[in-house]
Amino acid sequence: KIELEIKREKINTNPITIEMLENNIGYLKIPSFDEDTANDFKEKIEELQKKGAKKIIIDLRNNGGGIVNEATDIADMLLEKGQTISTVDNNNKREVTYSKNKPEFTMPVVVITNENSASASEILACSLQDNERAKIIGTKTYGKGIIQTLLSLADGSGLKITTEEYYTPKGTTIHKVGITPNEEVKLPDTVKSVYSVTREEDTQLQKAIEILGEENWHEFTK
Repeated sequence: KIELEIKREKINTNPITIEMLENNIGYLKIPSFDEDTANDFKEKIEELQKKGAKKIIIDLRNNGGGIVNEATDIADMLLEKGQTISTVDNNNKREVTYSKNKPEFTMPVVVITNENSASASEILACSLQDNERAKIIGTKTYGKGIIQTLLSLADGSGLKITTEEYYTPKGTTIHKVGITPNEEVKLPDTVKSVYSVTREEDTQLQKAIEILGEENWHEFTK
């Protein structure tokens, strides 16, 4: 007979990973938008600031999305009061989400995306891009900008229908279009998988570091 003491607590299966880079740049990799991702983001930013971060890179590559509110909450931490995203239903009724407070973090931001950045990732990226808060670099995102609702039927089956579509703050559709980076940067042909890229081959990260090293970095967001 073996007795074990087990501590019951919530496990975050997709935590944000961070790293301090050169030139006082803090790097955050967000793998997905799960419950409490926004709180995790805030804690990780504050941790990077204590280590001397004055600029940040948000890596959304291969992030397939998740809980949209987590993405808009992160945008809220970075934006002045303004529109973050809007939805339009089949009756052309538009509902707009706004950032509510003054930004908690005002440092320069660069976001990295690729063809696997989808849904909530695209919402965060376009919110920062359209409000000229961050420069997006990398490759065009996946293009998933719809809300689907599951209806239960009497026989126990279900029907999934599209009920709304997301639009960027400037009114551009996301679905099947994607977010076009401010500056397109492709990975070299030597990269065999976008899920496993060495630092030496990571031209997208290298470009993000280069941009944040420029004194006139803010002009890239326009």
